[in-house]
Amino acid sequence: MLRMIEQRESMMRNRTFILGATVLAVALTDLSAPSFAAKSKPTPEQRAERMIKRLDTSGDSKVSLQEFQARVSTSFKSFDANGNGEISREEIQAKRQAFREARKAWRDARAKTGAEREQAMAKLREARPSMLPGMRPRAFARIDADGNGALSTAEVAAATERMFKRRDRNGDGMIDAADFTRKV
Repeated sequence: MLRMIEQRESMMRNRTFILGATVLAVALTDLSAPSFAAKSKPTPEQRAERMIKRLDTSGDSKVSLQEFQARVSTSFKSFDANGNGEISREEIQAKRQAFREARKAWRDARAKTGAEREQAMAKLREARPSMLPGMRPRAFARIDADGNGALSTAEVAAATERMFKRRDRNGDGMIDAADFTRKV
């Protein structure tokens, strides 16, 4: 009889231990959930909001064709490394490679503090390839209207206008949040 009581007490301790471990695991999971949730992909609305905020220079929460073209013109200059008014595939590849290297340097410096971290972040921002029609190989070939293997300012401007019109779904001449929620 004494042995049976000892076995029951042992089983109760084991159950209590297992229950406690389970509760602890669930509690720890709940604490870590917000950090995983923060890393989720942004919704299309969030991406649209960020894009509008980045391109809107007038502060009216809308992007005009002129604002859009101004941003693309600035991007064009950052890609045109030799300043000849054209962007070659090699210049696009060089810009991408510089970004990869800056991103690697940022990952290495992210855990650090001070000037090294700030310098890595500044380099990453500088190297980030901006929005530019023709960055992808297929798009490059489509935008290169004269087929000379380089994108001129005129070719990029024409592609920019087409891109703007495609984004301006309600046809009001401005890109705003409504253009991203409107189904066509």
